[in-house]
This record gives sequence, structure tokens and C-alpha cells, in this order.
Amino acid sequence: MAYSRVGFGLKRAKRWWVAVLALFPCLAWGMEISSGDFQSILNSRADTLTVWNLADNPKIFIFDFPGLALQGRTFNRVTQFTEQVQANLGYPRVLTNDEVTKYMESLRRTQANFAFGHDLLVNELVQFYNLVDRDKVDLFPEELALRDFLLEQGLMKVWRNFYQAIKPDVVILSIPQMQQKKVDEPPVSELARRAIFTHEISHGEYYTNQYYATYCRRFWSETLNDAQREAFINLFKKYNYAVTMEELLVNEMQAYLMFTPDPNSFSARKLGITDGELESLREMFRQGKPPTKLPLR
Repeated sequence: MAYSRVGFGLKRAKRWWVAVLALFPCLAWGMEISSGDFQSILNSRADTLTVWNLADNPKIFIFDFPGLALQGRTFNRVTQFTEQVQANLGYPRVLTNDEVTKYMESLRRTQANFAFGHDLLVNELVQFYNLVDRDKVDLFPEELALRDFLLEQGLMKVWRNFYQAIKPDVVILSIPQMQQKKVDEPPVSELARRAIFTHEISHGEYYTNQYYATYCRRFWSETLNDAQREAFINLFKKYNYAVTMEELLVNEMQAYLMFTPDPNSFSARKLGITDGELESLREMFRQGKPPTKLPLR
């Protein structure tokens, strides 16, 4: 039985709540959310999930996970839905558990390494949970805990048996803690954590700063030439993004170009250009004076 259906979710959720709290000890009713700036969040260390509200941008929440598999079970399915669904299914539908497993196997990925960070708008999560209920898709307990977090924090509500966004433009990000390599999880170095966090924060900025988003769209369409745009599109194809979604392309372009300081994730070689060409692109982005307080170096 799928506890995710609206008719059951709010009443029956408590039956599995104790088990979920073993994984999500901070997601108790009346939980406290920590407030922190970029540096304090980056430097924090914990062996349980911490949920942060970014001090200088309260519209951004950050889920800081103590393990990659736990993060993946919470966000991988909805990230596949929002960033890859059109490329792989052609219409909006949430994958079942079996489909998720087969999809990851086809990419030679697992819950731990499908994605190392996530960024979602509340309105995207609302659509996800409504389609889950429509199709009666069983979800992992972690995904149900995320749903209840959105309800508890007043970010969405149930209205006439549907989920409705109350704060649709609030952003939910996720990042992993540093960790050594495990049997079933890759390592996360200090540099990797910084790169993931910086990358995801830039998505939060794109979603919540309309002036910055407009600048990025113009940079994509007016500053980059056809060959440069094609280089990014080819890279994003390799990362399984839905490259027919131009807004997604623009958002990922700015995040990789300016805010992913880890050559294991992004480099001139990965983009298929020279180091000099990559630095030239970054300098062009900076010279345009993008309206953001994010550090551009």
C-alpha cells in the first residue's frame, strides 16, 4: 500500500515516523531549522541530517546529508523527474521503484552516485507529489519525510485532495558531508564538498534573483556563440540532462562555468575546449557585471 496518497498520507505517516526518524532525526514535528551563512554551513560537520536556512537568502533551504545513499534515496527520483523526464519518457511521469533501479543500472549508477547535489523549487516538488498520488507510486520513507517537511514548514498544503504550493519559489538544495570511500559509496573530499555546495548555491541564486537569471539568459543567447553553446549541450547530454529544456541549460551553464571549482566535475577538457578558452568564457561572464553577490572567482 502506498502511504504517499493524499487520502492516507497525513494520517498514516505517523505509523512509519519512528523508523524514519532513525534516518532523519531532525525531521520531528516542530523541528528546529538551523540558520547559517555559506561558510558556517560549508565548515559544519555532523553525522546526522541537518536542515539549514541560508541566512542571507531565507528562500533557500539546504539539506546537509551524512551519506550519499541517504541523500540519493531522498532526491534522486524527483531530480530524474525534473531534469531528465522529457529526454527519457517524453511526458511527465514519476518512475516506480523498479523503474528507478533499472534506469540507474542503465546509466551504471547507484543511489549513492546518481547525483552529488540537488536543487529543486517547491512548485516542482508539488507537481512530483501530485503525480505520485495520481499514479499511486510507492515512495521511499525518505521521500515521504521530505514531503512531510514541506507540509510542516508551510511550503505546500493539501487542498481538495491535491498538493498546492504556498511558497512555490522557495528553493530546496541538498549537499553531502565529507566522507571517506565506503563499500557502496564514493568519497567526498573537502574540495568536492565545496564544489557541490557552491554549484548548488548558484542554482538557488538563479531561482531567487530574477536579475541574475536574466543576465545568465542573455549571456547564453547573446554572448556565447553557437559552438560554445553546442559544447555545453554536448557536455550536458553526457550528464543526462534534458537538453531540450533551455532554461535548464542556462541554469546549469552558469553553475558549471562559474561555480564548480573541482576538475573532477568540470574542466576545459570535459567541455571540449582549451584552458585558455575556458578562462576567456569566465572572464566574459565577469566583465558583464552580473547582478549577484556570489563570488565570481
